[in-house]
Amino acid sequence: MKSTRVAALVMAGAVALGGTACSGGTSGSTAAGGSSTVIRTPIIADPPPLDPDVYYQPDGLLIMTAAYEGLLRYANESTELEGLLATDWKVSEDGLTYTFTLRDGVTFADGTPFDSTAAKASFQRRIDMAAGPSYMLADVVDMQTPDPQTFVATLGRPVAAFLHYLASPYGPLMTSPTAVSEHETGGDRASAWLASHTAGTGPYELTSVVPSSKYTLTANKNYWGEAPQITTVEIPVIADPAVQRLQLDNGQLDMVLHGLTKSDYDALSQGANTEVVHQNALVKALILVNPDSAVFSSPEARAALNEALDRDALTENVFGAQATPSTQYYPNGMLPDGAVPDQPALDPAKLAAIGAKGGNVVVGYQAGDNTVRTLTNQIQVVLQNAGLTATIRDIPASQMFGLGEQPEQRPDLLVTLFNPDAAHPDTWSRIYQYTDAPVNLMDCSVPEADKLLDAGSEEPDPAKSIELYVAAAKEYQKSLCWVNIADVYETVAARKGYSNWQHQPAWMWDTNFASLKIESQG
Repeated sequence: MKSTRVAALVMAGAVALGGTACSGGTSGSTAAGGSSTVIRTPIIADPPPLDPDVYYQPDGLLIMTAAYEGLLRYANESTELEGLLATDWKVSEDGLTYTFTLRDGVTFADGTPFDSTAAKASFQRRIDMAAGPSYMLADVVDMQTPDPQTFVATLGRPVAAFLHYLASPYGPLMTSPTAVSEHETGGDRASAWLASHTAGTGPYELTSVVPSSKYTLTANKNYWGEAPQITTVEIPVIADPAVQRLQLDNGQLDMVLHGLTKSDYDALSQGANTEVVHQNALVKALILVNPDSAVFSSPEARAALNEALDRDALTENVFGAQATPSTQYYPNGMLPDGAVPDQPALDPAKLAAIGAKGGNVVVGYQAGDNTVRTLTNQIQVVLQNAGLTATIRDIPASQMFGLGEQPEQRPDLLVTLFNPDAAHPDTWSRIYQYTDAPVNLMDCSVPEADKLLDAGSEEPDPAKSIELYVAAAKEYQKSLCWVNIADVYETVAARKGYSNWQHQPAWMWDTNFASLKIESQG
């Protein structure tokens, strides 16, 4: 039976928001050369309902991270945990009890005080909604609020990734219990209202929704931190990246957070009024190998493929400055540097020896992603140069994420980009590599690695836990079912004039608007 854990990537297909416009919102200028306190940045489609305990996809995540906050976060450009709404935390030696000291003087956007009772209510709502991201609190068996600034969560078993769940952009977000109570209809826990409104402690709140047109975030007057210099974030719905690029060029947009091509970024980095900003991310470009492939079923054949790929050339040709060749098995920062190196020797002769015997290879990729298509084209050339007959098949997202249940639809190789839910190795392997994992699309099974992963998750000693995760990674690596190519940055194309860019690597297609400072507008 498939795990209930579902990667955010699975949810990347946009679903139309069926809400109506929020009332009482204000909108900044949308004309070229508009107010410097307004940022205009697009999304490709209406996001699904914006309920903070249900939302689970990258596009539109910028709304959630601007309006809501969790107890913890990652430090800027780092995978190190730091406090956000919790200023301190302690973990019992058995790894079961987590005691959080909450930040004083915080209120929700509606003026409700944030305290331990609100934290408990937010955790409970996440559990009760039982949606995709609820797995992060699945092992919570008890919650206590001994005083307003102390919140205690007890687990039924140790979960090594638990603190990272709390820093994840998909983790439990603090939601005003007053808003939930006032807007609940028919026992829905205010889910219908929260589909098109926000009720968090973040620097912004959602003040206008015009489906298929534009979403507007406005600075939260009750925000506990430094008031952002950017007072309004306008988010128009623009499906075509070429149109986004054009509007950025002519000043109708201030930044594009993802989706442009290498040639776009190269040109924009040289533009008189535009620049390109690279931010650390937990994204791998990789190849999933079908263990039942007629060509690549043997470990020797998969090793030959692994050694035939020139990571430096592929990364430069496809991504340019938007990525670096993969050197470690997991995304950078998930394990200690060098713990599981991933730099195979380059030896195309081994694949050529296999190709000399002939064989047909189907290389799939997710339809609609031009960068992944370009990488797929490059890999097709490698296979053809080795003597194999390689054909490319574009796979719609709905079909791609059903490959785990449809073995007859699996290509021999699948080229894709993957990102985890958080900066912990468990949120990589348990989603993509564990036997019967929700996004183990080629159904590759490495039982010894699974056992080590489970042991690492339940080991309360952090040092011993990491040792087990390293051992698990090495076992998954030996299978050669997942062949890494590059580590991909979050790349933002923007009008010149902004500084103090900040970003958490686990965030997708996002940046910290509240940190940005305005220098001069190009």
